Amino acid sequence: MRVGNKDDIFMVDTGAEYSVVTKQIAPPMGNEVDIMGAMGVSAKYPFLASRKCSVGGHNVEHEFLYMPECPIQLLGRDILCKLQAQITFLPGGHSQLDLPESGSSARQYNPASQSPRSVKIAVIMPREEEWRTAPTPPARPDPYTLLLEIPGVWAEENPPGLAVNIPPVYVDLKPGATPVALRQYHIPQKAKQNIQIHLQRLKDHGILKFCVSPWNTPLLPVLKEGTQEYRPVQDLRAVNEATVTLHPVVPNPYNLLALIPGDTKYYTVLDLKDAFFCIRLAPASQPLFAFQWEESTTGARHQMTWTHLPQGFKNSPTIFGCAFSQDL
Repeated sequence: MRVGNKDDIFMVDTGAEYSVVTKQIAPPMGNEVDIMGAMGVSAKYPFLASRKCSVGGHNVEHEFLYMPECPIQLLGRDILCKLQAQITFLPGGHSQLDLPESGSSARQYNPASQSPRSVKIAVIMPREEEWRTAPTPPARPDPYTLLLEIPGVWAEENPPGLAVNIPPVYVDLKPGATPVALRQYHIPQKAKQNIQIHLQRLKDHGILKFCVSPWNTPLLPVLKEGTQEYRPVQDLRAVNEATVTLHPVVPNPYNLLALIPGDTKYYTVLDLKDAFFCIRLAPASQPLFAFQWEESTTGARHQMTWTHLPQGFKNSPTIFGCAFSQDL
């Protein structure tokens, strides 16, 4: 903006009641105003004598407030009203300042009869204030809202999925392998109550079933990090030792990255919860993964086994990886 005979830089600040200069461009008028600073301290500042101002082809007379310690000169609401400026906030976080057409007087501008014309005004600010001009990122959707709006894709409140195109898996034993029966370790009552809920949910979904088997491996209670809840982890080392190891096919990450088109900008990461449970175990192989469980309420003991690919089995990652690639 041109003030008197000199061009100067101002920041448009609709929150400022008065327009401010940091240099004494005119003699004081004699009247002052109390200004409350950022630190809560009030001080008096003088108004300077009127000066002719020109911006966007418009000329106005204005008395600026003189504040030498202000970090930047401000165009406040007082001069913006004289200019009859219009500030429009645009999509994407940008804003635009419009003034009446330069051929009309700012004081006689009638919005009903004339259309505003966009005028470019340079706005600068200290580096520590630049964040104010950045677009506001869109609010992230509330997870609970997504759970209600798209109920069928989340692991919560849904049974594990089923790989319908993958036949039940047979587990091969090593030559000469015989059933291994290991006793169940003692589990504290608190952990037993937590595990009982987890096992019951899996039984309700058909992933666990009662059985009678010569094989038996123990369950271990594992405390979930950051909570007071226990989850069961089956010690399948004896079964892993007795079964044939499948050669793992490890994908080359460089080849996978090369399949991504170079112009892509957005990516999706999916967390497949309990992914192994989507692959069925053949009935003949289910007894290998039996374990003994004692009810936390009645004390009744019985054997249970998995009808789907269990976690902790050494071949589960390889079997699932091949099945996943086949379905893709």
